[in-house]
Amino acid sequence: MATTAKPILILFGGVSAEHEVSVITGLQVVESVDRTQYEPYTIYITKKGEMLYLRGLENRGGFFTVPRKPVTFGRDTRGGYAQISGGALSRSEKIYPYAAYMAFHGGTGESGPMQGLLEAAGIPFTSSGQESSVVTMNKQLTRWAAEAAGIPVAPGMSVFAAEIQKDVAAVAAAIAAKLSLPVIIKPVHLGSSIGLNIARTDVELQKFLLEAAFIDNEILIEKYLTLAAEYNCSVRAVNGTIETSEIERPVSKDEILSFADKYQRGAKKTGGGADGMASLNRELPAKIDEALQHAIQMAARKIFVACACKGMVRIDFMLTADKELYLTEVNPIPGSMAFYLWEASGIPFKQQISDLLEQSVRDEAQAAATHLDYETDIIEKFTGRR
Repeated sequence: MATTAKPILILFGGVSAEHEVSVITGLQVVESVDRTQYEPYTIYITKKGEMLYLRGLENRGGFFTVPRKPVTFGRDTRGGYAQISGGALSRSEKIYPYAAYMAFHGGTGESGPMQGLLEAAGIPFTSSGQESSVVTMNKQLTRWAAEAAGIPVAPGMSVFAAEIQKDVAAVAAAIAAKLSLPVIIKPVHLGSSIGLNIARTDVELQKFLLEAAFIDNEILIEKYLTLAAEYNCSVRAVNGTIETSEIERPVSKDEILSFADKYQRGAKKTGGGADGMASLNRELPAKIDEALQHAIQMAARKIFVACACKGMVRIDFMLTADKELYLTEVNPIPGSMAFYLWEASGIPFKQQISDLLEQSVRDEAQAAATHLDYETDIIEKFTGRR
């Protein structure tokens, strides 16, 4: 007897500086999901936050042409649902998804709000939960979690945009006194190397601080360390086991790995960034000795646990010229879902998608089992019912 495909949501886009990158990742998932197991309902979030169901989307070529219908989320006695409108609402347009696949990058899709919405609706989803997403999408909070777990991070400090805009010279002087130049300036909440700059002089420091203050409300400043190499490792939790992928060494044309390196270069056959992070120039597997491989994978596991991550993440490291390994950042929903790292580990992308969807259902069941339903009569007493 043929089995019925499980309805799932594939969500991407969103209010984010990385909106376009998310669209690419989402379309990669749309094209690769196992349609014998799952019936995908693709939901695109516009840059203004509108939620739209892309009816009949099967590949990247249909993104601009398929019909778009507004979507809302809710919960009733049957569970969480996505309501697709299109004229008069009817029961047939209310979808009760088995799970939701999250393909957001940055903004409200990766940093917690969408996770909170789905948690409230009781819909299983493939990314880390709201709490973990808030921590991992905040580079300063991630640094604190890493330090508590004994994972080295570069010397650094954060300042708020309001402080910079009020007196950038004073902020720059305090940074130079604490860290000394050169330093790397990073917006705390943005990914894909957006707003990343190296300041070597006081003039550059003030300039880059002001620029960053207009794209994020908190700015991270780290001591510039002479780089030997950067390494990325993906971590996932499946069936109670934390697994690490093969390690890659990104190849950058710039002094630091930039947005252009990640999405606008490489992969001539795909036309630059047409395949997102999968088109990045890289050495995979990285040509490193067993000791360094072990150190990277162990540190990746530790930060995965320290930040209470779920599903699959990518964790980035830097190795200095002095052979010191430092955590760079945690990507709770990495570009292209880091599928190429797991394919290098022998797991096809289609299987990766299925693994995360099934794990999300197990995670939701576990969360539901630990829910405390504390019954009292205080409302009845307050309202005078008895």
